[in-house]
Amino acid sequence: MAAGISDRSLHDTPIAIIDFETTGLSAGYDRVVEVAVVRVEPGREPRVLLDTLVNPMRRMSATEIHGISDEDVVNAPRFSDIAGDVLETTNGCVVAAYNVYFDIKFLNAELFSAGVDHEPPHFCLMYLRPLLGLGPRCKLGAACQAHGIPYEATHVASVDALAAGNLLTRYLIEAKSQAVNTFGELARRKSYKFVESFVHEPLPHPSRFGFTSCGNLCSRSGHVGCVVADPQRIALAAYWDTLKSVIADLEISDEELATVTLEREQLRLLPEQIRSVHARVFASVINQFAGDQRLDDHEARRLTKLHRCLSKLGWAPGE
Repeated sequence: MAAGISDRSLHDTPIAIIDFETTGLSAGYDRVVEVAVVRVEPGREPRVLLDTLVNPMRRMSATEIHGISDEDVVNAPRFSDIAGDVLETTNGCVVAAYNVYFDIKFLNAELFSAGVDHEPPHFCLMYLRPLLGLGPRCKLGAACQAHGIPYEATHVASVDALAAGNLLTRYLIEAKSQAVNTFGELARRKSYKFVESFVHEPLPHPSRFGFTSCGNLCSRSGHVGCVVADPQRIALAAYWDTLKSVIADLEISDEELATVTLEREQLRLLPEQIRSVHARVFASVINQFAGDQRLDDHEARRLTKLHRCLSKLGWAPGE
């Protein structure tokens, strides 16, 4: 078989859907604080195979978005402790996420920190909808509603990953009806950036690195009720998700700007809440670019563009 996944069957290859909650937007600087892996295999319902909080070994951040506090992760494993579980549940799979440009950066950064330097093939469920001609790109909740999948936004990783898994099963049925049978045929539909990863092989088995399973997983799935109770947190999380989806690749189109503006109006956030989220976004990107103690011209231009976009949306740092 040729290297990569282009010739592999879209319908017979296991797919691992990942979802992370994090301290911010900048992989390598910010850390994962919750991870879920849902495996989608031929002939089986999507299954949650990994669901745990993660101790980031630093002060918690973005609690107002995901609801996770310092106290919640005191006894949770570090990512290095669960690296074996992550590899076990994604082994042999193509990786997917609803906003893969965000999640894959954190997966690669956390695995690299644990000693695994291997980028897996991956694709984005958010872009799979327009790729298959099913409608415009939208947030997970809107996609689930359009396709009749029960879902309530919680920012609990396992809930979001399972909803994405159920959505993927609908998309795979549609892909088969359109005679899209391999990853290569999917890539030829439209050249999104994620298709460049199709030249890679899936993640290896954890035994290759001497990893074992962690016996100290710490799931909060049984406490979802207390997580979804705060309407203000849900509104902030929704706006965060919208911004995260449009700046994950730091390429913001006019269409994306319109989407963010509409979302902000619908959520009726207060000006100070909008400023807080915008400031966190801008600070995360600065931290990402400044990690090497230098800011080159390309990074400066992208920061300028981000600042301009945030300004159009109502406020940018310094205003």
